[in-house]
Amino acid sequence: MIVAASSAVADEAPPVLIAGPQQVTAHERRLQIGPELAARVGRQVWLNETGGNRDQITAWNATEDFPSLGIGHFIWFPEGLETRFKESFPAMLEFLRRNGAKPPVWLDKSPVPPSPWKTRSQFMRDFHSPRMVQLRRFLHDTVDLQAQYLAIRVNGALPAILASLPDPKDREHVRRQYNRVVAASPDFYPLIDYVNFKGEGVSDSETFPNRKTGEPEGWGLKDVLLAMKGTSQKREQVLSDFADAARFVLLRRIANNPVDRKWQRGWLARVETYRRPL
Repeated sequence: MIVAASSAVADEAPPVLIAGPQQVTAHERRLQIGPELAARVGRQVWLNETGGNRDQITAWNATEDFPSLGIGHFIWFPEGLETRFKESFPAMLEFLRRNGAKPPVWLDKSPVPPSPWKTRSQFMRDFHSPRMVQLRRFLHDTVDLQAQYLAIRVNGALPAILASLPDPKDREHVRRQYNRVVAASPDFYPLIDYVNFKGEGVSDSETFPNRKTGEPEGWGLKDVLLAMKGTSQKREQVLSDFADAARFVLLRRIANNPVDRKWQRGWLARVETYRRPL
């Protein structure tokens, strides 16, 4: 079993993390997810991202400048690309290697090289090449490790969120709601998937202004936890509270940025899966 720490290095003891004036406890810092459970979580994340299309574990969206790979559609930049997005595939690949996975020879280099495809047209022409087939096989064979990597990101989310909140009441509310979800979720799937889906919500760029008030409003995990209500510890109620809050912040994003309405059906279907354990 891999203990998900608060950084991408799973084989080191996690440091004490500080969030605002309050220390994050060990219980709040760490989620544990073993290989069998990780495989189930990873499969559901992959289904959410691709609808079950095995080929789409390697993808390049028409509106983007980089490929998206793996169950979480980790992004991999071509050499020289400048973008506001944060690259995620190299760190994930390094984690897989540290935990015993063997990439295809052409990819098994350190540091991880830039994406060999500079344009989407190059990527699509190469889609059925031996190199791409090897990459897809490797990614399908490491679904459980990729899910464990996503769990690591969740462990870093809470301290980052607390540090971004200046109001002590907001920090306490977020801490309480996060711990409700952890206690109620035997697979941690809602937290793992949502952070992969819409991020932590700690960046100022992850907001749109409210169309009436002009106030910035986000859609990351921080915003979901702030929107959560309730104190019940019953599993069904807690998971429903989380799904309801996720639905609320996503609909708010669509209201603030109507071009996103085209994604509404898929987004809301995804958060409905949070209402029950896998």
